[in-house]
Formats: sequence, C-alpha cells, structure tokens
Amino acid sequence: MLNHRKPSPCRQRHEQERRRFNELPDDILILIFSHCRIDELFTLRLTSSKARDIIAEYITTIAPCAARSTFPHCELLLTPLADPGAYTVEWLKGLIAQHLAAVLVDRHRFSHGWTEQRYGIPAEDAYGEELRSRVANGWRVLRRLSGISADVYTLGAKDVLKSRTDLAWKVVHPARYEFEVFKQREDLVLERRLEYIDQLSDDMAKDYKLMFMLLSSAFRTSISNLGDDHKPWIFDWSCGIDGQRLLRRGNSWLTWFVLHEGPQLFWNQWWSLCPDAPGTKNHIRDRSIEAWFGRTKITSEDFIRQFIPDKWNDVNQKWHDIQRDYATQVQKAMEEKAAASSSSFRAVNPIRYFTQYAECRQLRLESGVPAAPETLSRVPFYIDFRCPEELFQKFCTVREEKAMAMAAQTSARE
Repeated sequence: MLNHRKPSPCRQRHEQERRRFNELPDDILILIFSHCRIDELFTLRLTSSKARDIIAEYITTIAPCAARSTFPHCELLLTPLADPGAYTVEWLKGLIAQHLAAVLVDRHRFSHGWTEQRYGIPAEDAYGEELRSRVANGWRVLRRLSGISADVYTLGAKDVLKSRTDLAWKVVHPARYEFEVFKQREDLVLERRLEYIDQLSDDMAKDYKLMFMLLSSAFRTSISNLGDDHKPWIFDWSCGIDGQRLLRRGNSWLTWFVLHEGPQLFWNQWWSLCPDAPGTKNHIRDRSIEAWFGRTKITSEDFIRQFIPDKWNDVNQKWHDIQRDYATQVQKAMEEKAAASSSSFRAVNPIRYFTQYAECRQLRLESGVPAAPETLSRVPFYIDFRCPEELFQKFCTVREEKAMAMAAQTSARE
C-alpha cells in the first residue's frame, strides 16, 4: 500500500494563496499585472495557465505599463511604438538587452581635466543610439552563449557521458565520475558555442567584441580600493593587475563565469536588485567568488583572510584550467569571426563614439543647448576588487616621480 505524505503547512498555504489569486476577477488581475516589473510579470506567467492566458490576451495593455514600472525615467527607451500590436512579451524581453546597453554606454565614464572630455553618453541622449544598438546586440550574443551553457547543465549525466565506462566510475571511483561529468559537460558546451559562433554574422561578432570591451572596464582593481573592505581578485595568478585584458581575451577564469551566467548577472546588480540593499553593489563580485570556490572544503572567508598574492594558488586547478581554456577558445573564435570581413580595430573600438560625442557635447554647450538629463547615477556599475599591492606601489612611485619633476621645473624657473 502506498504511503501518502501530507503536504507541509508551508506548501498548503502556498497552494491556497495561488488558488485565491486565480479566483480574482480578470480586470483585477490585469491591473495587478500592469503594475508589475518585468521580472515579476515573467514569474507570474509561470504560476498558472489562467495568468499566462490573461497576460497573452491583454499584453498590448500590460506590456507598456510593466515597462514603465521597470524603467521609470527612461523616456528614450520607452518611446511609444507606432504599432500598438508591437507590444509583446518578446518586446519586453528585448528591453532588458537595450537597457543593459544604455547602462554600459552611460556609466563608462572617465573625466580628464586636461582635455575636458567625458567618455560615456547619457542614456537619455539620442546621440548614443547607434552605439547602444550595437552594444545591445553584444548582450544578445552573450545571452545565447550563456543559454547554451544553461541548456547543457540541465541535462542528466547519462545524456552527457559518452560511454558506459564513464557511468561505471560512479560506483568504483566517485571523484573520477564527478570529474568526467563536469569535463564532458564543458566539452559539449564548448562544441555548441563554437557551432553557434560559426553561424553568427560577422557584424554580430563585432558587436559582441565591442560590448565585451566596454564590459571589461566595469571590473576594477582601483588604487582607491585598499584594505579588507575590498576582496582580492583571487581567480588568476596576476591578482587583477591586468584583469581587464585577461577578461576580454578569455585568459581569466572570470571570463568563463561571465559566459556561464550571462546578462542576468549584470541585470541583477545594475537594475533588478534594490540599489540601496547592502549586497547589491558587490553582487557580481560575491557571486563570482562563491562560484570559484564551488564545493571545495576551504571557505572563501578563510582563503581570503590568509591570502598572499605572491603565493597565489588555485583551489581547484584541474577544473578551473579547463574552464579557462574553453573560455579562451570561445573568445578567440569570436575574435576570428569579427576579423573575417575586416581586421580594422576601428570596427570594434567604442572610443571613437565617445570622442565624437565629446565634440558634439562641446558644440551644444557653446550653443546653449541643455544637456541630456542624468537618470542612471544610482546604478552600482563597477565590480570592485582590492587593489594589488604591486599596482599601488607602482602608482606611488609614478606619483613621486611626477612631484619631483614638477619641483625641478619650478626650481629651474627660479
């Protein structure tokens, strides 16, 4: 006789709440859906067939309202569509890539007093539409690369392993079995990603490379990041000294993590999570550190507390070497694809857009044209890691040399 388990009180309460929700009149449900943010709306679509059907039937009404709830003050992004029928679930999903592009282009700023140039185009300035469009394409490519990983990681071990011998390791050598599942899973991810890149257009590959160049600048080991408040870059032997370049080329383990997690990682830190919540500004950093340790016995807190940069060692080198190698192959394949029709660096260099905008901005200023409003100042954009001691010492040396040179010039004038 089957032994039926009673549902837990928590599960029973959840079922009751869902039934009550579905019993609400349609007009009330439409009002609720219209006040949801995009993530909330997508979640509610999965709760019941009634919710999904109502959202589908009234999407032209719900979608603009949900977009406005998600992106307040983003007037350019939410420019009304000429065709009301274009307001769809796919349109809502597309806004995520567009907004991530707007954030990346807006927040990529470096002020130089001697040139009065500013790299970064405000999200509400139409001048940046061409660059934002290309960066959004790059986000879409990254979403597909991470989607491939997600698809493979949902497969069972039997669907991943190539032979019965590999399955037999589960009994006689569990550690070997676990590694084979991981290795062959990553093999399959790489194979599918390379197939995708091979079919990708040259222009989309260029847009991905341009986007990734901007994205790498969000990862910082700034000289202002001193002390234990900032966790070290523990993923590679360089401790982040050349982290941005390693990230772009795929030589850093962090590249594998970005490819695996995809845009969702940045959507969470930059927009979905509350910017005032304590963990939001370091969401990406903390998630990456947690993933790097995986299921190793040493805790991240113990490792970081004992961290000595010149004695860096990998906590799981065998696995991480594979992930670094495969991330490098993906980035290299994308590089080759982008260079297939044109090897010019100009095609993938975002700086030209910013320098042109600096000139436009100066002309506007001289003509009395008001600047575009700033709407993204609260975005916790940067992923900050502790400044390596070597980098800080180099900065101090350069600063001292400049001070001595200026003193010498002053003495010469006297």
